[in-house]
Amino acid sequence: MKEMLPQVKLLPHRYKRYGILVLIVGIPLMMLLTLALIGLGIVTDTKTFFTEWNNPMVYYPIIIGLALLNFSQEKEEDEMVRHLRYQAFMNGVFYLIIGILMLPLFYNAFRLLRGATIEMPDIGGMLGALMLLLIYTYGSFRYKLHQTRKALEADAE
Repeated sequence: MKEMLPQVKLLPHRYKRYGILVLIVGIPLMMLLTLALIGLGIVTDTKTFFTEWNNPMVYYPIIIGLALLNFSQEKEEDEMVRHLRYQAFMNGVFYLIIGILMLPLFYNAFRLLRGATIEMPDIGGMLGALMLLLIYTYGSFRYKLHQTRKALEADAE
């Protein structure tokens, strides 16, 4: 059967080492970069800098390292490993949906415990990314299912 969508190829196994290296070295390296930028006078308003750049500087090394770990092949990549990888990704997407949808509840429960007022946290970007992920996943699945059924019907004739 002819594949209509490009197959996602996993990275070679050696990229697992790079992922671990990025996880271990990434955040301290970003801290050194921040100190260098402040020391050289490139960053003058540190309050604004840390407000705007703090999350990317912390999250990017973690996300890149974990992506390298997740998308690297195992030493022996067989059907069982692919099935376990698929299950892990499906469970991950499921719990991501639950977590993002429950975030306002947990956020406000924590605020109420501190004696603050209830407000809606800014989760617009997360909701948009989640929506795009779900649209692509469902569309890709339906398209591949349609192509497979069409090919099976053609083979049956």
